[in-house]
Amino acid sequence: MFTKTKWLCLAGILALLALPVFAAGGKQQASTTVTIIHDKTGAPDFHPYFLKAGDELKAATGISLEASGYPSTDVYTAAVRSALPTSSTPDLFTWWAGAWIQDLAKTGNLAPVTAIWDKYKDSYSKGVRDSFTLDGQLYALPWSMEYWLVYYNKDVYSQLGLSVPQTWDDFLANCQKIKDAGITPLNQTIVDEWPAFITFEEIAASIDPDLYNGLCTGKRKFTEPQAIEIFTIWKSMIDKGYFTDPSTNYFSDVPRLFGDKQLAMIIGGTWFVKSNLIDLGVPESNIGWFFLKTRDGRNRAILEPSPILVAKNSKNLDAAMKVVDYWMSPEGNNFLSKQVGGFPVNSKADASYLTPMKQDILKTVNTGNFTLVTRFWENMPTQLMLQVNQKFQEFIVNPASPEGVCADIQKLCDAYFK
Repeated sequence: MFTKTKWLCLAGILALLALPVFAAGGKQQASTTVTIIHDKTGAPDFHPYFLKAGDELKAATGISLEASGYPSTDVYTAAVRSALPTSSTPDLFTWWAGAWIQDLAKTGNLAPVTAIWDKYKDSYSKGVRDSFTLDGQLYALPWSMEYWLVYYNKDVYSQLGLSVPQTWDDFLANCQKIKDAGITPLNQTIVDEWPAFITFEEIAASIDPDLYNGLCTGKRKFTEPQAIEIFTIWKSMIDKGYFTDPSTNYFSDVPRLFGDKQLAMIIGGTWFVKSNLIDLGVPESNIGWFFLKTRDGRNRAILEPSPILVAKNSKNLDAAMKVVDYWMSPEGNNFLSKQVGGFPVNSKADASYLTPMKQDILKTVNTGNFTLVTRFWENMPTQLMLQVNQKFQEFIVNPASPEGVCADIQKLCDAYFK
């Protein structure tokens, strides 16, 4: 009988065999075709955007782009990790920021792109550069930035006479009024595993952004009273019925429930609204949004960078670096971000393509003195994050003991950070 681990290993091997294979030999080939793989063929499906980016890249640089996608994150990460040390590695690949890049950088299989960052040093903020810097080197280009916030159904809010919450207590009061009206206030699910962290990061970053960062990096302990309070609040919200059933699918059920006014609010990235709401028939005019504030009244937002990395063993390394150079330019970064409707990272890129909603979000972040924290998926070391996220899933299903789950998580952290 196959265990889950064995299935993942087998899936990783099969995925590796599916990767584009290049001619053997130590010398770099003269090909002007660069390969890129990504995990964006699930929901939402970004593969068509990579195809369009390839057409634009060819017109601008003469370099062709061969894109391949994977629908499963587990299979994709196994395939990338297996391929990087070999001659079968893709030239470029999408990944996740923070600890995910750090883990790969330690293997020595990434090509630094620091010189290209230096070329465009006046086009990227110090904060963005610092967030991608590891021991003085940079290994990724940020092709887009997204923020996590709360979408709300304007019809539901109007029907119940609700206003956008200005404080954390206002938010909880809205949740209770929505629940009293027989409508589910918020989304929460363990389907596909990864979304389990969504509620944790929203509550933790609202209680105290510094505490949230400290818990992710091992500088604070989950057994501290303030950390236990996060799970106590989370348990209270579950017990009061503020969330969808854990079996609710984030990409199919949640948009449908929202459109049918059975779900009042969605915690999601700014990438979620177009592909999963508007494109599925929810009128943009009925979608409102707000950032949750910290409990002490500060503006805060959770940041999700989208990086692309270069394989050190790429057979087309020179051409891959030319692609990175173009995609970091104002024109190239604009095109990449525009394809997915994301926020351009190059400060000189034209952001006029953004929807009115995203223009408002960008203006709010740029002018609101926001504290920015990195999404949990990228903020905690990858191996540990996956283990902790499993504990989040268990807590969602059975939130009996905040103290117990915090003790279990701290044991994992102690073992990792020892």
